[in-house]
Amino acid sequence: MNAKLKLIAVLVVPLTLAACGGSGDDDTEPSTPGTQPDVTAPGDEDGARAVASTQFIAMGDSGSGSPGQYAVGEAMAQVCELKSVDTGPCEFVLGFGDNIYEDGATSVEDIQFIEKFEKPFEPMGERPFYMVLGNHDNTGYVGGDGANNSRGDIQVDYHYEGNSPRWRMPARYYAFNSGEIPTALMPKTREGKPLLTVVSLDSNPIASLVADADSRFTWQNYGMTQLMWAQDELISSQALFNIAMAHHPYVSNGLHGNAGNYDFIPSYILPVISGQRWKDFLEEGVCDYADFIMTGHDHDLQLLEPVESCGRTRFLVSGAAGKTRSLQDESRNQAMYQAGDTYGFFWVNAMESNPATGAPAQMCFEAYTVDPEVDGFGVVGTDGALSPAFSQCLEKVEPMNIARGKDFSGSPVSLPVPLAGGAGFDGNFTGPLELFREELVSGLNTLNMANPNTETQQAVAQLINGLDTLLVTLDAAASSVSESGSPDDMAQATLAVQAAAERLQAIDTSGLPAPFDRLGAAFEAFAEGFGGEGDENSGQGLSEDTAFLLGPVVQLVINLENILDAVDQQAEPVPVLRGVTSLLATALRGVGGTLEEVSKLDSSNASDALIGSINSALNTLVLEVLLLEEAPDPINQNATLPTNSLSDALATVVREVTEQLDRNALTTADSLLGRLLSPITGAITSLIDPLF
Repeated sequence: MNAKLKLIAVLVVPLTLAACGGSGDDDTEPSTPGTQPDVTAPGDEDGARAVASTQFIAMGDSGSGSPGQYAVGEAMAQVCELKSVDTGPCEFVLGFGDNIYEDGATSVEDIQFIEKFEKPFEPMGERPFYMVLGNHDNTGYVGGDGANNSRGDIQVDYHYEGNSPRWRMPARYYAFNSGEIPTALMPKTREGKPLLTVVSLDSNPIASLVADADSRFTWQNYGMTQLMWAQDELISSQALFNIAMAHHPYVSNGLHGNAGNYDFIPSYILPVISGQRWKDFLEEGVCDYADFIMTGHDHDLQLLEPVESCGRTRFLVSGAAGKTRSLQDESRNQAMYQAGDTYGFFWVNAMESNPATGAPAQMCFEAYTVDPEVDGFGVVGTDGALSPAFSQCLEKVEPMNIARGKDFSGSPVSLPVPLAGGAGFDGNFTGPLELFREELVSGLNTLNMANPNTETQQAVAQLINGLDTLLVTLDAAASSVSESGSPDDMAQATLAVQAAAERLQAIDTSGLPAPFDRLGAAFEAFAEGFGGEGDENSGQGLSEDTAFLLGPVVQLVINLENILDAVDQQAEPVPVLRGVTSLLATALRGVGGTLEEVSKLDSSNASDALIGSINSALNTLVLEVLLLEEAPDPINQNATLPTNSLSDALATVVREVTEQLDRNALTTADSLLGRLLSPITGAITSLIDPLF
C-alpha cells in the first residue's frame, strides 16, 4: 500500500472511530458466530461432508412503503420458500441503502421503520437483513442530498434499540462472515474457513451530493479511516468469497451512471459529487480484493462484467425493491443481465467446489422481476414453479493484482460561494433565443392562468420567471459564439445563474402541497452555493471558476429530480406545478451542460461543442413541453392552448436558431479568452485568499 496513505490513516484513526460507531471490533459484531453443523450430503451413506453453500437475497432502495415494496417482500418470501426444497433456505438478506424514503428516519421510534421496513418484509420472517446507508437515509435539506449524516446514525441506533427481529446495522460500516450469521447452516468450507465475508461500506460521506458540515464526516476524519479499514478487512479475509456492499455503484448502466461521471457531471470540475473520490476509494481499497461489489442507487437490476480498472471484481446493482426507473445507457458497461422499469431483486447462491462432481467454487444468480398486479407477482408461474428472468453461475476468479498507490494526502477545499445577487445582470437581455424564450414563457403563463389554486398559481408564476432567467444563460452563451456577439455576452450568461438563484430563493413554497413544499429548501441551497475545488490558484482558470457555478446548478437539478421522484409515488398529481418544476430541472441540466462546455473554451476550439450543448438543451425543453401538453388529466386539465401548439411553435424556433448558429458561429474560441466568468473571478479570489 502507498506509504503516505498508511501514515495519514494512522494519524486520523483515533478521530473517526466514534463517528462510525465502531467497526470490526468484537463488541460491534452483527451477530453471534454460528456453529458448523454436522451435515451429510443427501443419499451419502458414508457420511461424507456436504458442500458448503449459502443462499441470500440481494436488494436495495427499498424504503418507499409503496405497494411495489410490499409486493417485493411477498415475492422474496415465495422465492425463498420454493428454493428451500431443492437448494436450501434463504439465510439472510443484503440491503443496499435508501432504507427510508424520502428523508430518512427522525428517531428510533419513527413509524417509518414499521411502515417501510418491518411490515413490508414481515413475510421473510426473522431472517437477518444486513443493511447499509444510502443518500436518502442521510438527508439534510431536500430528500436525497446526503447532507446530514447524523440522521443516518439513527438507523445504527435502531439496530440496538429498535427491538427488530430482522434489522442489522451495528455501525455505519462493518464486516461479518458466514460463520457469524445465526441462520447459516453450512457457514464454513471443508478447510474450516468462512464461505463468505461481507464488507459493508458507507459511501454517503464520500459520494454525497452536498458536503456535510459535521467535521466527523470529512474525508480526513472519516473517509481515510474507512478506506484503511476496508482494505485491511478484505486483505485479511480468509473467506472463499468476498463481497463489498454499499449504496453508490462503481459502474452502472442506470440513470446515475459510473463513479467519476455520476449524473454526467465532469470529474475534472466537480470530482466529489461526480463520484471520482468514491471511484478512487474503491480502486484503492476494494477492487480486485472483492469478488463482487454489490450496490443500489439506480432503481433497476444489473449484473455487470469486470472492468480493467477494478481487476477481477464483478458488479451487481439491485435498487428496484421500492422504486423503478429506466436504464439510461445499456451499452455503457458490458452486462450479463439488465432490466429497468420493474421492481425486483436477486437471489444468490454461493458454494464451494464439489470434489464428487468436479463443480468449481461459484456464485449463482437469479434475477426476479416483480409485478404487483399479477398472481404470484411474476416470480411464480401458473404451474407453481419459479420463473426467474435470468439465471447464471459464475466461477470464482483469482485476483489480478491491479496497480494501486493513489495519493490521498491532499484534500480539496470546498467553499460555499453565494450565488444570490447577480449585480449587473441585464434582465432585458436578448439574443438568438429571444423568440424561443418569449414563446415558452407566454405559453406556460397561459397554462398557469387557468390554475384554480391561487397559491399554487402564484408559485408557478415565480417558477416561470426563474426559468426564463436561467434561459438567459443559454441565450447569452449562444450570442457569444455568433458573429454579432459582444464581449459582455458571456458575462451575462454567468450573471443569469446568480440572478436566477436570487429569484428562486425568494419564492415561498411552504404552502404548496407536499413534496413541493421542499422546493424552498432546494432553492435556498442553490443560492447558498455548493463550493468547488479551491486552491491558491482558483480564480485564475476557467475550469476552477466554473465549478463555483456548476456545483450549485447540479445540486439543484438532483434535488428537483428527487422531489419529482417523490411526486410520482403519490396518487394525486398537482396540475401544472409538476410540469413546470420538471421544465426547470431540464433547463438547469441544459445550463449545466453549457457551463461545462464553457470551461473547455480556454483549452480547445470548443465553440462547436458549446453550440451542440445549447441546441441539445433547447430540443430537450421542447420535448418536456410536449410531454406536459400531452399529459393525462389532471396534470393538463386546465390547459387552454390548442393541443401541442406551444411545443410545435418552440420546435420551429429551435430549427431557426440552430440554422443561425451553424451559419454564424465562430470557428475558434480565441476571442472569448479573458472574458469568460469574469464577474465571479474576483469574488472567488477574495474568498479563497484568506485560507492560504
